[in-house]
Amino acid sequence: MRTWVAVVTATLLSVVYVAVLRIPGLSEPGINWISDSGQLLAAVLASLGCAVAARRTHGHRRLAWAWLSVGTGSWAAGQAVWSYYEVLRGQEVPFPSLADLGFLGFPLAAAVGLVYWLGTQGDQLAARGRDLLDGGIIAGSLLVLSWVTSLGSVVSDGGGDWFSLVLSLAYPIGDLVLATLVLIALARGPRVERAVLVLLVLGLGVFAFADSAFVYLTSTASYTSSDVISNGGWFLGFLLVAVAGHSVPGDTFESTHARNLRQQHSMMRPSALRLGLPYVPLVSAMSVLGANLLMSPGTPTVELLLGVVLVVMVLTRQFLAMLDNQRLVTALASARDQLEHQALHDALTGLPNRVLFADRLDRALVQPAASVSVLFCDLDDFKLVNDGLGHEAGDQLLKLVAQRLLECVRTTDTVARLGGDEFAILLDDSGDALQVADRVVAAMHDEIQLCGRQVSTSISIGIAHHQGEAAPTRLEDAGDTEGRRHTRVPMLSAATEAADRDATAALLLRLADTAMYAAKGAGKSRAVLAEGSALTTATASRATSHD
Repeated sequence: MRTWVAVVTATLLSVVYVAVLRIPGLSEPGINWISDSGQLLAAVLASLGCAVAARRTHGHRRLAWAWLSVGTGSWAAGQAVWSYYEVLRGQEVPFPSLADLGFLGFPLAAAVGLVYWLGTQGDQLAARGRDLLDGGIIAGSLLVLSWVTSLGSVVSDGGGDWFSLVLSLAYPIGDLVLATLVLIALARGPRVERAVLVLLVLGLGVFAFADSAFVYLTSTASYTSSDVISNGGWFLGFLLVAVAGHSVPGDTFESTHARNLRQQHSMMRPSALRLGLPYVPLVSAMSVLGANLLMSPGTPTVELLLGVVLVVMVLTRQFLAMLDNQRLVTALASARDQLEHQALHDALTGLPNRVLFADRLDRALVQPAASVSVLFCDLDDFKLVNDGLGHEAGDQLLKLVAQRLLECVRTTDTVARLGGDEFAILLDDSGDALQVADRVVAAMHDEIQLCGRQVSTSISIGIAHHQGEAAPTRLEDAGDTEGRRHTRVPMLSAATEAADRDATAALLLRLADTAMYAAKGAGKSRAVLAEGSALTTATASRATSHD
């Protein structure tokens, strides 16, 4: 709340400052004294405010505020030299002079500070590339605006003194760079620092506008010390920068950590302002350029060339944006597939997990006459391996067991890890479940090398088999004008069939699990076929409901 009170106060002071400069009958020395001292005071306050912000922050943000303090201090030094000539000596300020050195130091130092500020908003290469393209569009648009309004006239009136011409061009170019970085900072700024950033951006933006107005008025020989736009803009801009610096809260470890998390969250959801900001100066530039081309008696070559370059930059940016979108779509599809694979597969062995095994078992039972076998496999004395050699050796054993299980079945069969040392095998449309089980038991007899030791292992298997029957149908009569026709309609609804498949799958797993424990009780390292495991769908439903 105090920050916005300070903003209102700065605005009112600027209005009073401009109003005093426009008092009728005020002498020229009095106007110069009020104008120069007010601008000097505002620049000093801005430098002090940025210095306070630098002391309250750390890392890149401290460097950013420190450079902003140096820049505003440089402008204050230039203004002091200007005041010395204009107020104390009562003469026109020569061009060039030491004042220009201080004035030009401000956009350079402020640009460095903004670059440091942007360095805190993320280090992704894609973000840097986007900022480069958006910065190019913003800079090109502002260059068009500057050329049409002031820069073109400065170049045309430069005369033969190349040093004066270069120095004159340095002002609008510095403002151009500063305005570009200001807009990029506004677009990229996180919401947690939005209030401070808006004040800083607004202050620097007002200053850049006032500076460009000064260059234009000077080139047309219409600038006076009582000018409202340039003098009022400098005064208000520096006061807003001062308020922004004083409103920065002190950094603590907790606040910095929380702020970084909020910054990362905000960067994941770019705002409409951030996406559309590069096109705001573009629309303005194209509008001004179009009006200038229509009103110009001849063909303004430079303006036309700048417009073409700007259009090419926009088209290039859109093309690269399409390429980036295509890359993002591919990356999202890959991430989706990876997440789906992780959700349906065991992380250790890479085998299907319980969820995927249940889904494939349900699919195998869709056909009414399906012949399905489930082999429930459990390693014998696996706990001894874990306790004797460690869990790392146990994990290695599970991987080797998974590989041997895959070698014992067809590629169309499913081998899954249900958890721990429990595995399951789904044989779809196969009548040789016992032969497969025997191969698995025999494959486990081969010794395994674990941690430099030969380890013997075995496996116990329970087998449950389901042999479905063709779904019964009934005849339903439907009459028409020419006779009667018969339509076959399944007796069971889709919901009933799904419930029957779930019941059959649950019963198969339970029977196979029971048979596996029977195999362990019979001496381990063997396979046991569950009694009465060849069930029809209807039988499975009744057995499940009575369990």
